Amino acid sequence: MTPLLKPAPPISLAQVQRLQALWHHWTARLGLEPEADRRLRHYYVELFSGGRAAETKQLTRADAARVIAWLELLSRRRARAENQAAGTAGRHGFPERRQVRPNAAAWRALWAVAGALGMNRQKLNEFIRNHYESLGLGGTGDLRTMADLNRVLWGLKAILRRGPRPRHAAATSDRKVA
Repeated sequence: MTPLLKPAPPISLAQVQRLQALWHHWTARLGLEPEADRRLRHYYVELFSGGRAAETKQLTRADAARVIAWLELLSRRRARAENQAAGTAGRHGFPERRQVRPNAAAWRALWAVAGALGMNRQKLNEFIRNHYESLGLGGTGDLRTMADLNRVLWGLKAILRRGPRPRHAAATSDRKVA
C-alpha cells in the first residue's frame, strides 16, 4: 500500500491580503477596469506559479509565497524609480519625465528647514512668492509636484548653509554720521 500524498496547504488569509496589497500598489497607476485588472492578476498568478494556479484562490502557500516575492520585487523596482524621480525632480539636467506628487517626508523636510530659519507659513509663502513667482509659484498651495517643492527646499537649504547674514540696516547703524 502506498502512502497518500497530503495536498499542499492552500493560500492563507494573510497571504491573500499581502498579495492584494502588493498587486494594488504595483498596478494602481494603470487605471484598469475591475475585470481587466482581474484578468491581468490571474495572468501573473498563472505565470509566477508555473501554471499550477489560474487564479488567486487556487494558489498553494508555497506558490503564493513565490507570487508575493515576485510582486515585492516588482513593487520595489517601481518604488525605486519613483524615489529617483522624486529626488531629481526640479534639478538642472534631469528632465521631468513624469510629475511626482510631493510625499509626506518632503513636506516634513520643507517645514523643518523653514522652521530652522524661523519662518512661519506667512513668511514661507512670502519667500516662495518673492523667489519663485516666475515659475508660477505664489505660496505653499502652489507646490503640487516634487519639482516645485524641491526647488523651494533647495533654496531654503542654501540659505541655511550660508548662515545668518547681517541685515544691511544693522550693519550700517554702527557708523558715525559726520
